[in-house]
Amino acid sequence: MAESGYDTASYIYDVRVAADATYGSPDYWLRYFTPSPNGTVDLGSAHANHECRDDWDSGAKHLSPITSPTQSRLGGTSAQGLADAQAFVNALQNVYVWVTPLLLPTNDTLRCWLDQESSTSMSANYWAGWSNYINGYTWPSHGQPLYACLYCNPCHGAGHNCTTIAGTNCFAIWSSTPEICGYSMNNLPAFNPNKCSACIANPPASLLWQFAEKGVCSLSVNIDMNEGTLTPYSFYLNARP
Repeated sequence: MAESGYDTASYIYDVRVAADATYGSPDYWLRYFTPSPNGTVDLGSAHANHECRDDWDSGAKHLSPITSPTQSRLGGTSAQGLADAQAFVNALQNVYVWVTPLLLPTNDTLRCWLDQESSTSMSANYWAGWSNYINGYTWPSHGQPLYACLYCNPCHGAGHNCTTIAGTNCFAIWSSTPEICGYSMNNLPAFNPNKCSACIANPPASLLWQFAEKGVCSLSVNIDMNEGTLTPYSFYLNARP
């Protein structure tokens, strides 16, 4: 059975009950970590534990991290990419320490998602600074478990997207398109995300697909819906915090 989950700019505890009741229980939650303009998981120990308790109570028990820096920075320098990656990893480390039962994947492969919106142009320098730090980060007692991945509209216009990351160590694409409505966790569409293969050779695979977005599909809860296997590549909870 295909995996599916929610991403949200809200706190999990604010949307979990309504999302589960309306659209079905997810296999994972994708949530924002610093830097991001949205409310992040890493606001403090009590908050992080509160979010993770509701992750557990939803039945998902898996948490995948997104970072969404100020989008204009993505067109900037390698130093800006490095600084944003360092802030992101610091946030991951904080939450890992604060939430005692939150663990790295057993395969030591945590997909780390950088949010590039369709209207954003990203520079090769920014991506190099961001991805090289993520991929080379040594986590205590876990080697280098972080893997740089990109949320984007894969071959969209002047935003470059796939062409910017061509030939680099980008380990997965989370495709924001196409968006289709009328589906849910209980009724998934056939897996059909847009892919980098439409515009570059030897592309990273589109392994996650945001098939329904609240602003497009008029969802009644502040969540977006995703399809793709992610639980082996996410933080997971081995107990309720």
